[in-house]
Amino acid sequence: MKAGMKKCISYLLTAVFVISAAVTAGGLQKKQVRAAEKFQIHFIDVGAGDGALLQYGEGSSAEYAMIDTGADYYTTTKGEQITTEDWAYNYLRKKGVKKLKFILLTHPHRDHIGGLGRILRDDDIEVEKIYGNNRNLTYSGADGSNKEFNKEFYTETLEAIDSYAERNGKGDDFYEVPQMGSVANIGTVRLQFYGPVDETSFQYGRKVNLDVREINKRSIVCKITNGSNTFLMTGDAQRQTIDGIVRKGYNLSAQVLKVPHHGMQDVTEDNKIGKDYPSDHKYLFDKANASISVVSNGYDNDNESPLPRVLNELAGSDVYLTSNRGTVIVSSDGTNLSVQTEKGKNAPSYAGDYNPKKKSSPTMKSVIVSTNGKNKLVPTTYSAANSYKLYEKKNVTVKFSGTPQPFTKVKSVQYKFVKKGVDNRTVPYRSGSSVAVKNGSVGRIYVKYNTWLGSTVIKLPGFTVDTSAPSSAKIKGSKSGIKTYKTSAKNRYNKKYKKSIKLTFSASYGTSGKSKVQYKIVPRGKKNTKYKWKTGNSVTYKKKKKWVRVYVKFTDKSGNTTTRKTNGFYIKK
Repeated sequence: MKAGMKKCISYLLTAVFVISAAVTAGGLQKKQVRAAEKFQIHFIDVGAGDGALLQYGEGSSAEYAMIDTGADYYTTTKGEQITTEDWAYNYLRKKGVKKLKFILLTHPHRDHIGGLGRILRDDDIEVEKIYGNNRNLTYSGADGSNKEFNKEFYTETLEAIDSYAERNGKGDDFYEVPQMGSVANIGTVRLQFYGPVDETSFQYGRKVNLDVREINKRSIVCKITNGSNTFLMTGDAQRQTIDGIVRKGYNLSAQVLKVPHHGMQDVTEDNKIGKDYPSDHKYLFDKANASISVVSNGYDNDNESPLPRVLNELAGSDVYLTSNRGTVIVSSDGTNLSVQTEKGKNAPSYAGDYNPKKKSSPTMKSVIVSTNGKNKLVPTTYSAANSYKLYEKKNVTVKFSGTPQPFTKVKSVQYKFVKKGVDNRTVPYRSGSSVAVKNGSVGRIYVKYNTWLGSTVIKLPGFTVDTSAPSSAKIKGSKSGIKTYKTSAKNRYNKKYKKSIKLTFSASYGTSGKSKVQYKIVPRGKKNTKYKWKTGNSVTYKKKKKWVRVYVKFTDKSGNTTTRKTNGFYIKK
């Protein structure tokens, strides 16, 4: 009886364990599948404004949210007004979006909230929550007509929000001012609010108009994290906004940066007004250290943004502009990133430069170049001036490797050796991780690292390979009878001259060219190794009644040498 009971209990325990394991495994599998869901940020082409759609997953189970909704219009450089109120809404319809978990309005400028009204008029699109600034936000310099902050337009937008909430039975918490540091989620993706910054005494804006950027400083910055991938969404945040976030201890580093204020250049410090001042965003760019930067700026916008100074400061990043790439979609699987553009075949508007100081680029964490030659080949940027100051006296093999940024992978490595004077664009790349450079070669090597996300091209300093010693070495006398011999030849003392004789030295130095010529005068019976070399292309000998011979060493720039000597001679009285 006891044995039967034990067996029964054993079966039950086994069954419980199997069911438990199955449930646990199922739960883990479900979590793994969900964690592997694709996350995308669609930086929608909304003209000269901001509007981004967040998408977690695909198909009928996809979840969506938005950060800003674009402008209601923007002005071109020709003064034409383009209506853009429907652009974000039309994109939602195109994507089949029926529900938004939330809409974050980073700040109440109409180029960020101008498309909200059109979205809220469609009750077929459910909006669960709206995050934004204090509804009673005021603008110290507003008169109601300033395009930077139109109080009347903001009031109309708030009324549209209230109307939507009432029609759809939303509660009092439908509109929420987020607490700094609080979190919202879309799927397993985490969005942390880095604002609004609690500042009551901002120093506003530019020298020309001290309050014109006040509302921009209220921008609600947020950081989005999906696995190991990070995105920083900035609205129109300015230096003082970022200062406030940093003082609170928040980490602004991100792989993808939404560039604030459409790439405009804002200045906060009077002493920076001048030729070499940084943009208002340089501090943020350095903190973020992003590999991908997106500028939502609008084609032919009247601000002509992004401005050159901002682009220069983003040189370490691949920069995508909605003005020439249309909608830009950055996808994340939690580990790797990819970029898809509406126009331009997914290429950045401005490819990021290789940074020699950091030995990295937007797509490569590090690049390594090794050589068996005597010279170190330090990679430079593609645009660096060509230099040919290095010389090798043996055939050289150059090897290249590197580590990609953690969010991408290397697909292939290519190289090309470009001869001096040849346009590198006419020389095709070859696949491989090394190249042998042989005698007589003068040129430079380009290396191209192709990753899933894009390519990095580095250029190596130009160099010459010359393995041959100088040839046709001659020692010529101003008077006949001087012969040129190899140093191993027997010494002959057979010429006498009156007064003096001048000896001139010449040789063919090959590919690398002439470096220097040295000579020494050695008395008869003495070893030449005990005498020091002197530099010169010629020498005049005048010493009387002393037998001597002359040794000459010819050296090319690669360090190859050829040494010759003359027959012996002396000067008579």
